[in-house]
Amino acid sequence: MLPTDNQTNNDLARRLELLEAYDILNTPPEPEFDDIVLIASEVCQTPVSLVSLVEKDRQWFKARVGFEACETPIEQSVCAHSLSSSDILIIPDLALDVRTRNNDLVTEPPHIRFYAGAPLRGHDGTAIGTLCVIDTAPRPGGLTASQQKILSALARQVMAYLETRRSSHRKDELFLRQKGMAANIRADAKRNMAAQEAGRIGTFEIDIASSTIATSAEFCRIFRVPVAASHPSSTFEAMVIDQGIQSTNATRADASASMDVEYRIRTPDGVRWISRHATIDRDDAGRPLVMRGTVRDITQQKRAALRVQALLDLGDRSRDLDSVEDITISAADLMGKALDAVRAGFGIVDHVTESIAIQPDWSLPGYPSVAGSHFFRDYGTIIEDIKAGRPVVISDVSVDPRIAHRSERLLSLGARAIALVPILDHGRFNIMAFVHYDEPRDWSDEELSYVRSFGDRVQIAIARLDAEAEQRLMNREMGHRLKNSFAMVQAIATQTLRSVTERDHVLNFEKRLMALSKAHDILLNDQGEADFGAVVEVLGETLGVSSRLKTAGPCVRLGSRGALSLGLVLHELGTNALKYGAFSQADGVVEANWRVDTSGPEPMLRFSWVETGGPTPVPPTQRGFGSKLIQMGLIGTGAVKLSYDPPGFSAEMSASLQQLQQAN
Repeated sequence: MLPTDNQTNNDLARRLELLEAYDILNTPPEPEFDDIVLIASEVCQTPVSLVSLVEKDRQWFKARVGFEACETPIEQSVCAHSLSSSDILIIPDLALDVRTRNNDLVTEPPHIRFYAGAPLRGHDGTAIGTLCVIDTAPRPGGLTASQQKILSALARQVMAYLETRRSSHRKDELFLRQKGMAANIRADAKRNMAAQEAGRIGTFEIDIASSTIATSAEFCRIFRVPVAASHPSSTFEAMVIDQGIQSTNATRADASASMDVEYRIRTPDGVRWISRHATIDRDDAGRPLVMRGTVRDITQQKRAALRVQALLDLGDRSRDLDSVEDITISAADLMGKALDAVRAGFGIVDHVTESIAIQPDWSLPGYPSVAGSHFFRDYGTIIEDIKAGRPVVISDVSVDPRIAHRSERLLSLGARAIALVPILDHGRFNIMAFVHYDEPRDWSDEELSYVRSFGDRVQIAIARLDAEAEQRLMNREMGHRLKNSFAMVQAIATQTLRSVTERDHVLNFEKRLMALSKAHDILLNDQGEADFGAVVEVLGETLGVSSRLKTAGPCVRLGSRGALSLGLVLHELGTNALKYGAFSQADGVVEANWRVDTSGPEPMLRFSWVETGGPTPVPPTQRGFGSKLIQMGLIGTGAVKLSYDPPGFSAEMSASLQQLQQAN
């Protein structure tokens, strides 16, 4: 590698760490960075401008103007010398400077001679590369003070974009993590259910006339009743919880010859799920005589399926929720019902005050909410477990030595068995899940793991809210910075180009900057996307011709590349119409229409611009930058058809909808 005087291994390690965090290397071109090198090249009047990122063995260019290669070996890097510079590094003649005179890029084609690079520094001051401008002729005067200010401002803008990308990627990672956890749950559930035994089968026979039921010993074991030769059928009917589900009541069964049903029952040791298959024997008149069948305990399978579904439902719900309270209420509802508890919820732990702020919880009717602030020391010595990040799992609060002497309030709330599960994140936690039962119970590792799974999802959902809030803040800050940068570039350009006699070029440069600024405003206000119609409407407002710009088309979302390209193309079309076309006449009108064409192998966006009421159109005799931009079309596809036939100028453009909607 090419060392600098004060470079250390720590500097290199930190630079590589930052580059990895930004996840920018080897990514496709992005219009935000392409715009910056274009402005730098124009302002500094150099044929080459680069956003150069310096690794250990190479320098890679995120954006480039006037330079063909996308990377060079580190031995050819002039930017590496800029990393230790506190300000812009300017080398008026690379062929005369001892650091660069033997560089292959200087001694061989393209024979570069002038270099100026502004370091790209992270929040801790570490330089990861430069925004540089290069010329093939030496410049004894270097850059003017105005050009140096602009180059530094644009370098800061590069870093602001990188920070925005990192914030956006953090949000995407949270979503992918949640999606991956859901997939793992499905896979685990399938493995667990496949591993479970089918379960032993109990048999029964009901005499319809006497309403008595003869059962096997296994049937009695499933229903948790004493083994006997026969029972009244009402004994089992009374256990059914979901009255709307078909039960073993024979009077309801005479409409069907056979029945396969599932229903819940409440036995002395808890709620269970039963699967029943039955057939009915009838006499010659069709009257039911005997119901015979089998039952199987499917509690484990049913609970596993319901719990998996509850976790998946939480993932679906939480994506649409936008407050911590809504997320915890939804999670508590799903978790409590999936565990057949009497109460469930989540709280935010304050380690300093040794308290928990319980969010609005879920509970069965008749069981009061425990939402609010609670101090752990009011509930015995469980604080020691909580401080250590251990779950507090109590089968019976009236006998557990940690809490028995403070159990009165819990018992009055119907909390006989409790579990408090801290949700750890890198060894620390501030979220705690809790579940209450009104009867003593033995907690299983599976149940505690399930509570943690719910807590993990709540934590991910809350982190998503934090990431989105951070991104909104970053977008607002980016908006301010971008406006300031564009204003600074425009002001400095106005001062720098004051002596230029061809004022049209200066005005066109300023207007194109304004068009870029407007398009960026739309993107930043709409989370990196823009509506096609909104970009068109901005043109009418900017030119003051909204009443004469007739638009029609569906809602089409554009990515950053498509929005910026459309903004520039519309600016050129609108400016030409204002100077030479329909907008130059009081009665002139422009119709801007767009549609999505799905008749081909891939969806295409078709855009048309038709002018009427203006002067007779005349084809241009010279092709300037604006004409070239229009000919390039949307996102540079070149799929453009222009017409200068009466009654007015018209343009038809098309581009791949997928490419227009891509972020980059």
